[in-house]
Amino acid sequence: MDLTSSQAFFWLCFAVAIFAVAAFLCWCLFEVARLLRQSNEVVEHTREVVGGIEEDVEHAREKLGGVLGNLTGIAAATKGLASFAGSMRHEEKPAAKHTKKRFNKLLNEEEETEE
Repeated sequence: MDLTSSQAFFWLCFAVAIFAVAAFLCWCLFEVARLLRQSNEVVEHTREVVGGIEEDVEHAREKLGGVLGNLTGIAAATKGLASFAGSMRHEEKPAAKHTKKRFNKLLNEEEETEE
């Protein structure tokens, strides 16, 4: 190739520039494809983890359903025993409340307080 003319040198530079731009675009497309593949793997891994968590929660709900049913029965029995014990106890008079009086400066009068 004869580079004696400026037009031949221009075409050589133009070809090198087009090759450089094409190589850059290919590299960009490769990186975008790699990024998309990695994000897809992250989404699949997240789906697996969430699926495992959902299974664990469902399993715990099944286990706790039986336990909560038993606790409900125990609570009802305890309530029945407490009401029975309350009916058996003698009624006692409530203790007298001790009240004190204090002077309220804002209202300019005395008021009762409980202790």
